Amino acid sequence: MRHKSIRYLVSSALFVILLISAYRFTIKTNFLLIKNENLSAIQILNQMIDSVDNIKTLKVKLEALERFQDKYLKSTSFYKISYHPTKKLYFINPEKKLEILYIEGQNENKALVKHPSLPMSIFLDPNGSIMKKKQHYTIHELGFQFIAQTIQIALFKEKEKYLNYLHYLGVIEKNGKQCYGLYYESSNFEYVPYKIEGKETVVSIARKFNINEYIIRDKNNLYFEFGYLKKGSTILIPKMYCKKAFLYIDKTTFLPVSINLYDDKGLLESYDFFNIQKNIPIPSEEFSKHFKEYHF
Repeated sequence: MRHKSIRYLVSSALFVILLISAYRFTIKTNFLLIKNENLSAIQILNQMIDSVDNIKTLKVKLEALERFQDKYLKSTSFYKISYHPTKKLYFINPEKKLEILYIEGQNENKALVKHPSLPMSIFLDPNGSIMKKKQHYTIHELGFQFIAQTIQIALFKEKEKYLNYLHYLGVIEKNGKQCYGLYYESSNFEYVPYKIEGKETVVSIARKFNINEYIIRDKNNLYFEFGYLKKGSTILIPKMYCKKAFLYIDKTTFLPVSINLYDDKGLLESYDFFNIQKNIPIPSEEFSKHFKEYHF
């Protein structure tokens, strides 16, 4: 089973790489065939992707607004990530007194979690019900790689139509930064029935089709369903990741400053990034539970 899982992960990774490569090649070969407005938008997006690809370490303050059922939940958090040679991450939400430390390949890939609701610091699965409760994403999606990859694949799905869906809004001040504003709206956002196959979860279906996990939960009242779905049952899934999105990219660093995603109900999630520090060395002791500023 372990060898099968490894082969599956490798195959999935190669598939994603091929999709992204094909998407970027398609964009570049069509540069001379599109009007100036879309050319500017595509150029900016490619610059952002290149900037994200070059990240080795990252420190960010994140302000999030996520819709959960009929309410919007706000949060302010701080995180630091080192990507090489393996991924290391520290996350803190001071208001909730939540701290998370994750080191790829250690502790069965579980994260060390400190929270007042827990009797002590314990290791938890980032994809499990406790860490995913009322959250759109996991710690694995922190940073900008997930954003860049999702945008690329979403646009690749639209193929020739994406040129009509992506627009340059001009230079806009956002979060105290001069930013390039991009707007994306798909005319192909709709729900289609999907029959559950063996051993599928909401997460695995979202990853399979590169669609928004929370939208699946919201559309099918699966807010607290983290296990296998009933084989043979039918749910509704969106054809695209979102209906529309606004993306603001720093003119200097070409990193995202703000992103707002919408579904058919309205605003789905909004993320604002502050105090972004890229490729500044982070001492290894800052990824230890014994670091003097942590409370594990």
